Amino acid sequence: MIGATVKIRLLALLAIAALISGCGIAASYRPAETKSIRDFSAHDRYHKKVGVMALTNNTFFTSGQATTPFMEAFLTSMSENAPDAQMTIPGKTDIPPFLLNPPRINKGEMDAFKLAALARQEGFNMVVSPVLMDIRVRKENTGFWFFRDVAYHLQIQTAAAVYDSITGARLTLNLLTDEVDIDDQQAEAIKNGQEVMVEDLVEVVGEMGEELGEQMGEAINAAIWLSAIISTDDGTCLIPAGSQVGIQPGDRFSVLQGGEILTGLGDQRYIVPGLKIGEIRISQVAPRQSSATVDTDNLPPVGSIVVPGT
Repeated sequence: MIGATVKIRLLALLAIAALISGCGIAASYRPAETKSIRDFSAHDRYHKKVGVMALTNNTFFTSGQATTPFMEAFLTSMSENAPDAQMTIPGKTDIPPFLLNPPRINKGEMDAFKLAALARQEGFNMVVSPVLMDIRVRKENTGFWFFRDVAYHLQIQTAAAVYDSITGARLTLNLLTDEVDIDDQQAEAIKNGQEVMVEDLVEVVGEMGEELGEQMGEAINAAIWLSAIISTDDGTCLIPAGSQVGIQPGDRFSVLQGGEILTGLGDQRYIVPGLKIGEIRISQVAPRQSSATVDTDNLPPVGSIVVPGT
């Protein structure tokens, strides 16, 4: 009986020893903690710098009765809904040429990858693109039998998108469609490619601009503040963001891989943020740029993604 008890205790001790040994082996081979872009959240400390592109007008309504009220309402609403963002707006400030004439790829579609590269060098976190897509006549049959008639409507289609200047990804795209009533003479002229004055058009496009501006402002607020390393020299690296957006000496940032490029639909290319590869500490700050040092001997490659926090 005593021998059996000793045997049971011995087996228990061996089992515990095996567990302890196993845990020790597992711990020695456990991979180091890694972080990706998903481990970082929106940061309120730094202002987001947003470039607003000139309105792309794909319609023949060029007199201003549609474009002016749309853009005025769009810009006002977006600014009100993203009050902490620093916006560069066409017509109100000096803007870089690519906000007026963005790079294009096949079939005239905007090249988001090249646009992002240009915006990144200028220190923009995001670029907003408003579009007046289409204005056309819609015919509607009304009534029945002897009371049949025809009604005409002017259909307006608008859109806006936010592009991330670090990755080239489109953060959001919103489209709106609305209509105003027109008479048969107006309908005939518009179908023949002639712009005519439509009394209710100003109010409707203004409302559409206001709604799209609100949606773009919300997308700007929700986006993560990102920057990139644009050059390295003599043990330091440079990012295109400085005191104007709230950066101060001593601020620390994580650095993520930024070299992988993904090709999507329509030959659009995007940068895929990789894993964390290091950290930088801001040493010198200018209004629009900052220099940083690294904690290791190896400088991160140009194009690496910078995100607040460690």
